[in-house]
Amino acid sequence: MNTRSPRPSWIFSRLRWYVLVAVVPIAFAAVALLVSGYREWAAAQSVRAQRASWSEQGVPFSNVSSKDWYAKRTHSEGTEDWQRILQLAQWGMGAAGTDLLPYLGSEGKPPVELTPGGDWQGEPLVASFLKEMESVLQLIEKASKHPKPVRFPIEFNGIGTLLEHHQNSRTILRLLSLDFDFAYYHKDTKRALRDLELMQATIDAFNSQETMVSELVNIALRGVRSSAIRRSLTNNIWTNEELDVLRKAIAASEPLGERFKTVMTGERAFGLTAIESLRSGADLDFGQLNKLFPLSPSAELVLMNYYDRAINLPSADLKTWQSSAASIETMTSVPRNSSAAVWIGMLLPAVQAVVAAEIRIELDRRWTQTAIALRQYKSQNGKWPSRLRDLETLGISLDDYSTADGQVFGYEVDGDNAYLWSVNPASLRDPRISPTRPSKRDDTDSHSVEVVDEQLAGYLLELK
Repeated sequence: MNTRSPRPSWIFSRLRWYVLVAVVPIAFAAVALLVSGYREWAAAQSVRAQRASWSEQGVPFSNVSSKDWYAKRTHSEGTEDWQRILQLAQWGMGAAGTDLLPYLGSEGKPPVELTPGGDWQGEPLVASFLKEMESVLQLIEKASKHPKPVRFPIEFNGIGTLLEHHQNSRTILRLLSLDFDFAYYHKDTKRALRDLELMQATIDAFNSQETMVSELVNIALRGVRSSAIRRSLTNNIWTNEELDVLRKAIAASEPLGERFKTVMTGERAFGLTAIESLRSGADLDFGQLNKLFPLSPSAELVLMNYYDRAINLPSADLKTWQSSAASIETMTSVPRNSSAAVWIGMLLPAVQAVVAAEIRIELDRRWTQTAIALRQYKSQNGKWPSRLRDLETLGISLDDYSTADGQVFGYEVDGDNAYLWSVNPASLRDPRISPTRPSKRDDTDSHSVEVVDEQLAGYLLELK
């Protein structure tokens, strides 16, 4: 009987090596999956706990909670009147000849320089239009008495929420700007002050701060009002008492840090609602994208962390706020090649850009307030101050006539006229105030003098 000969030992040694090579990677992969699964489970638990906490506190994070949050911060008493105003303002845009109107018309241009009682070829058309719109102005005056901000019908749908009433509110401010210019031209200061009050009432009515979109519109409305005040300072039509009213009307700065916190809270709710929509399949476009780049709970947690940091940006002063916003993009660590980066890139708001817009409108307010103080000083002393520091005798401080970086506004007296200039809004890369008065005629500029004048109107003010 033949016996089976034993296999060489080298065969068993090689088999053990093959098994080791096959098993070890599988073991490592299994451990990695377990670790990843636990991390995602823990992240999902954290997300659920955070949402539960927000629900108890009344903080918005979904369509339903956003609607409740909006309702608690707005008032329904003036809804009908303000909706009617929006309709009538839009209706007025369809009247014959309105395309030639300043501010409102597609072909109309605001006068670069409007002198009370001087040459204004468009005055007859403006007078006719404002007569037709007097009932609208009266309705705005009536609506201004309602509590603010006003509650408008909104169908909350995350980042797809439509805010048409905010966009259309610009038409109301343009109408009031036109009426203000008309009053200024005719030296009707009582009517002009009324228009400024109605502008502020409109700004407050639409000041619900749901999201960055509504906030940017509100910033634009505030800028329209400040611009109107500055235009009226070129030629002196105001009494001492009226100048004091103007200065008080522009003196209070917005509580920027708290305001931004509210806006970002609403913005976060819109972003998080978008995530729920894509997961439920309610949004087909997002649903397809989610199949390609599924958003994990850990990525959602990173997004929530980003929002939290943005909401709580340090804002002790403008410079701190500005630098904090500039560095916020580095506060979250997400691999650029991950699916999380795709969603975070889509949903994260442009925090730095909005903070910059907030700072610009505050700078605009300071510039306007300084211009009013210059008029007051001239009215009280019979001459322009030799330097802006002299305005401190009127209660103006350094912060009131300087930028976030501590740059003092440009100022020069030339004969009977004074010039006050701010940062050139077109100089984004070099936002410094020119040490010398900008010239209205720039030979190196390829644009026409009229275009250059319009650009300068954004940061150079002449007081005659």
